[in-house]
Amino acid sequence: MNMFTPITAPGTRNRFLVGVLLAFCAFNSAKVLAQEIDGVQPAAIDQPRINMLVRRQPNGPPLSANVGGDATFNVEAFLDTGASEVLISSNTADGLGLKHEQVNRNDVTFNDVGVGGDSRFDVSEPLYLAIAPETPTVDTNDKTNIDGVYTQRYGPFRAEIGPLGIMSGLMSMLTGDLDVAGVPVMQGKVVVMQLKDVNNFSDKIQTYVYDTKERATASPPIPRTTRHVQLSFASFAKFTQTTPANAAGPLICENPFIGPSPLPNGRAAIPPLVATHHGKSVTGSWLLDTGAVCSMISQHEAAAIGVTYVNGTYGTGDAQLLGVPADKQFTLSIGGIGGMAKSAGFYMDKLTLPTREGKPITFLHAPVLVSDITVKDPVSGKTFTLDGVFGMNFLVASAKISEGLIPDIENLTPGAFKWVVFDQPGGTLGFD
Repeated sequence: MNMFTPITAPGTRNRFLVGVLLAFCAFNSAKVLAQEIDGVQPAAIDQPRINMLVRRQPNGPPLSANVGGDATFNVEAFLDTGASEVLISSNTADGLGLKHEQVNRNDVTFNDVGVGGDSRFDVSEPLYLAIAPETPTVDTNDKTNIDGVYTQRYGPFRAEIGPLGIMSGLMSMLTGDLDVAGVPVMQGKVVVMQLKDVNNFSDKIQTYVYDTKERATASPPIPRTTRHVQLSFASFAKFTQTTPANAAGPLICENPFIGPSPLPNGRAAIPPLVATHHGKSVTGSWLLDTGAVCSMISQHEAAAIGVTYVNGTYGTGDAQLLGVPADKQFTLSIGGIGGMAKSAGFYMDKLTLPTREGKPITFLHAPVLVSDITVKDPVSGKTFTLDGVFGMNFLVASAKISEGLIPDIENLTPGAFKWVVFDQPGGTLGFD
């Protein structure tokens, strides 16, 4: 599953509620702020990235590409919890000279699903990866200290290369250089995202990845978080297909969900998140997707809280919703692996996340697109649709975007959190 959604970006944030008692004012306002967050907009202004290098041997030289006459080995990739595999773009693979996995001299192909539907990929030769933080101080050009900078190592495993047969124009521009470090690089790791200084489109999320054995010695230290959402995990391997069937495919790992695991093969039964609108509520399990600029709710879940599409408009350029006033709707083109489509969205009254501490995190007027992400088992033919996608717009600064020849960006708003920590082995998403 490759859920990366590279659309535009923007940011939002919360309003302060002051406590009644002056002596406890600061404490109470922070406490309420932690529970209720208002002002999130439809699209995040940034997504986490990581620096990556590729080797053929565990301690071999990094593969490099010629860029503007200079040899470079660093690959800046999106760190994406919604991607079950590591994706190396066709352009990057060609530049690094990656070989393709073959059977009888024919390339092995891999069929995966993304936001826009199914896509086909080549499969790489076995690779070794190493990753470095995304920070202003990291030196990804220092060839004399590679192991001191790229401290997290992986492999051998195979990656996706592609996608194949992408359309020309905008989608080619979006995916031709799209490198994605999916959940395989987060296994047994703690991912730290520093969000407090991301306030405009020129800012970047500072991102660190630590091995769990480094918890006590991490530099900079892993921040302490005060609220923790328990996560479940599910594998979508059965919805993919490798051709030939007995060929080696890319490494596939489980994706994290807010709510109980949506699939029988998932682990951990935990409380669901709750979507509420006009007095109606529905529970669900939403994919935690750091590669998604926006968040989504399925048609089925949206219908349970009284919102449906005007007949015949779903998936069209004139997408419109019933159950929401026209002036309270918005539309965005969501695209990525598999293509692009326009969806309509609305601001639901509340989106509530259960926490381990018992104090839920509630987003008021939570913006979501109504869109189905459906996967199909190639063997049984059975399909499965996600309840929703929890994207970066709820975590980092966000904005409202009106699409056009020149996009109109409104309500650019800072995010509510200084730090977000994804603890993969601990199965938690921590907030501060």
